[in-house]
Amino acid sequence: MNVRVVLRIVSVLGLALVAALLLRGLFVASTAKPVAPAMTAIGTAVAKMPVGTLIKADDLLWREIPESDVKKGQIKRDTPAAGRLSGAVVRRAIDEGAAISETDVVYPDSPGFLAAALQPGMRAVSVAIDDVTGNAGLTLPGDRVDLILTHRLDGGGDSRNGPPRVASETVLSDVRVIAVGRTIRAPEIEASGGTAASAGNARTVTLEVGPRDAESVAVVSRLGHLSLALRSLAQTRDSDVDGEETSEPVWGKDISQVVRMASEPPPERPSRGGVAAPMRVQVFRGSGDGK
Repeated sequence: MNVRVVLRIVSVLGLALVAALLLRGLFVASTAKPVAPAMTAIGTAVAKMPVGTLIKADDLLWREIPESDVKKGQIKRDTPAAGRLSGAVVRRAIDEGAAISETDVVYPDSPGFLAAALQPGMRAVSVAIDDVTGNAGLTLPGDRVDLILTHRLDGGGDSRNGPPRVASETVLSDVRVIAVGRTIRAPEIEASGGTAASAGNARTVTLEVGPRDAESVAVVSRLGHLSLALRSLAQTRDSDVDGEETSEPVWGKDISQVVRMASEPPPERPSRGGVAAPMRVQVFRGSGDGK
């Protein structure tokens, strides 16, 4: 075979091999899987959050989105801001499913937090409590309570005026607790016991009330002893409406038979034998007398 022919054959085979390799490379490149983008989780609202909402852990949904889609100010789960989000208050209304931005909330340690936590037109007023009237420290920020006033009225306590007169009445209903002591956020759930820690030895509770009710609280705090009655979470209504539930005052004689009996006048006692003794009348006639 001619050497020139052999060289041509070898050249053709070489070119064919190079072309095959190039085609294979193009095919592999076209069928390669795209690289997945880096993902991160951002905080979103489970439901609509109006201004003044105290954010709790179950109000948040951490949604995975591409890292490149995260906008400035949005709160990512792996940042310090995420740990402070539970307990923050909404300063601008957040729609359901919307991403939460740092400009939408005020953190508990930020100036003006308490003012931001109030609903528009509402006031914050504090009342003194102890371990009993404050439900053993188990009343927490975000709870709703009734405010009960107990009177001890003057004029009782001795044999002439009867026993002391004690009465209680609900002066405010369904008001929101803003702070307990200096604590404005509810404690986190304990991992071991599954319950929230108590508010400790707080001696004041700050309530969210309307302007008129704020004046009422200032008055009733001087009238008698105040107690808190914790309401069920299932009982909800518009928080910007002052409590209007009313009930009749409860008096000591309404619940204590002893007080009721002591308040009633004693029954008249009949004379011995059950018949009243005849009255003796003396009549004077001239110089004599007769009976």
